[in-house]
Amino acid sequence: YAAKQLGDAYGGNLAAYVPFPSVSGAGQRAQWVTDFAEPAFTNGYPFDIGFIYGETLAGRDIYYELTLLDINRQLITGSEQTSYLLNEDSSFLLNQDGTKLIIADASVSGQSIAQYIGLNRLLVNQTFPANAYYFTLTLKYDDENEQTHIITQTQTVRIDGMVDDQSVYLRWIGLTGCWNYYRFVYNQEITLDVQNATIIKNYVTDWANQNGIEEVISKAAGKKMKVMAEDLSVADIKGLQSIKYSPKVQMLVSKNPVKWQTVVLNTATFSEYETQYGQAPFSVTFNLPGINIQ
Repeated sequence: YAAKQLGDAYGGNLAAYVPFPSVSGAGQRAQWVTDFAEPAFTNGYPFDIGFIYGETLAGRDIYYELTLLDINRQLITGSEQTSYLLNEDSSFLLNQDGTKLIIADASVSGQSIAQYIGLNRLLVNQTFPANAYYFTLTLKYDDENEQTHIITQTQTVRIDGMVDDQSVYLRWIGLTGCWNYYRFVYNQEITLDVQNATIIKNYVTDWANQNGIEEVISKAAGKKMKVMAEDLSVADIKGLQSIKYSPKVQMLVSKNPVKWQTVVLNTATFSEYETQYGQAPFSVTFNLPGINIQ
């Protein structure tokens, strides 16, 4: 699902996201597969971030390092965690489209990653303390000389501390080809759209007693939701832009068990932000599944 743009490095391929055992400089380390400069994570909500497992890494024990940061982006003492990228039973889970996922479990250590070449998704399934405002992710491996090699760039993720009030949690496939996540809170606008009424006219045989001439035999109805956020940073707005032209957008309807529902976004010309300011409001409207009526 990835789509490259004019001016992107490396032409039409995804070389910027492919990790290698070693590179000549830190700037050549693989990027994480996300449309956001800093994705947003929320305690209690499903979240993952994509990465590419390159064929040149086959046979190496890859692990991730997660580090918690405070509000000033300073290291929280004792917050470094490492975990091998395995499911609890060292097997693959299958995504809804049949692809495999890599799940990180903090209780698993010292075991090799199950090797699946291609796009993988690192699940972050933890509850972070209140003093943690960010965390960073990095993929690493240790060679036979016990020397640590960093194979990805350090990805900073913001921990969303907004109150869980009327939350609407969306995910969508962005231009990088992996899922992105964002939570809208507080107030969302719901509208009901009823149209396409099919009306027939009855022949009147008894003007004194017949109860009507026109009769509705069918209608189409559906709900729309407008999600809104005030004073978003331009960086967040740029990450959210891909939701408006994504081929697949879903809304979380159940956290336990996790259940997603596909929605369709309305097409329009959107006013995004003004370059003079660093913040702007953001909104998008989408159709909820149609109402099945008689």
